[in-house]
Amino acid sequence: MSKLRVGIVGLEHYHATGWVESVEQLADRLEIVALYDPDAALGERLAPTHSDPHLSLALAPSYRAVPFETDLDALIRTHQLDLAVVTLPPVAAPDAVARLAQAGIHLVVDKPGARTAADAERAFSAARAAGVKVAVALTKRLGRGWQDARAMVTSGRLGRLFSTEAIFVTSSVRVRDPANQIFSREKSGGGVLHWLGVHDLDILLWLTGDRVVEVQAMAGTVNGEAIDVEDVISLAMRYACGAIGTVHYAYALPRPGGEGYVALRGSGGSVKVFPNGNLTWIGAGSASEPLMVQETTYTTQSFPGYGAAGVACLDDLLRAIAEDRDPIATGEDVTAALRIIDAAYEAAMTGRRVPVAAP
Repeated sequence: MSKLRVGIVGLEHYHATGWVESVEQLADRLEIVALYDPDAALGERLAPTHSDPHLSLALAPSYRAVPFETDLDALIRTHQLDLAVVTLPPVAAPDAVARLAQAGIHLVVDKPGARTAADAERAFSAARAAGVKVAVALTKRLGRGWQDARAMVTSGRLGRLFSTEAIFVTSSVRVRDPANQIFSREKSGGGVLHWLGVHDLDILLWLTGDRVVEVQAMAGTVNGEAIDVEDVISLAMRYACGAIGTVHYAYALPRPGGEGYVALRGSGGSVKVFPNGNLTWIGAGSASEPLMVQETTYTTQSFPGYGAAGVACLDDLLRAIAEDRDPIATGEDVTAALRIIDAAYEAAMTGRRVPVAAP
């Protein structure tokens, strides 16, 4: 089979180099034929101003031979793309997603893909109407530990849902550099909840199979740096079934990396999943041992770039195209998480409980 022609749409992004290297891992099926960024300087530099410390600082020198465009229409018109990896800031991603989709190009979109749920709904509705496949990089859904946790819940093993927790503390604003565009409300839409919390809000919706209907929140910018988004936020959430959830996120560690967990508590047991995907189940055991604690660890193959998660996301999109199905995480999924984020920011600003908009 011929390789799909891939365009990288956006180089000024924290994960851009990682996605390029992830595409390279599927060189038997994908070929990067063009690069795009509205800033012509990126075509010379081939490096974002800020990148994840776990990723390469710049694209390989060989990409100087790959055509570079500063006009999205020229990219579409000239390079006959089959697939685009959208690594644009949330302020610019929705328009690009809609335009690429209308040109019949399948998409991988780095999360969150938009500043607000309304922007996301506009973009991904256009993609749905165009009939293209869109995989959003809500990559926890692709991990075995998270999938096993979901199987426990859907099988009824958890019982009736009582509560959920999502806690994550990660590298500080100073470690990430206050000039990083992820700390710009105009470019990104929000702070730690928007950039990182979107993962856990999505995974909670996916694991519970329920909808969050109401949010309270308290947020702060407490690091002393000149940023205009929150670096600490706590949420209380009510699910449609009546269960209560808590979320706490902070840019607070004086080093790269993070720590935390996601947990679901129910009438039949409790399941907790850690950032590395390892899982702990606590539930009823036998008559001789009434309490059962089951700890499961997982190993994943190591890949350059965005790692196993990036390769899995790309592979899932290719399978979705071949099988004519939705990818595991879609534009509608990230839109649902953004509805909670929108409500959380309103709640933090007003001090009131805020209902979450229904789909």
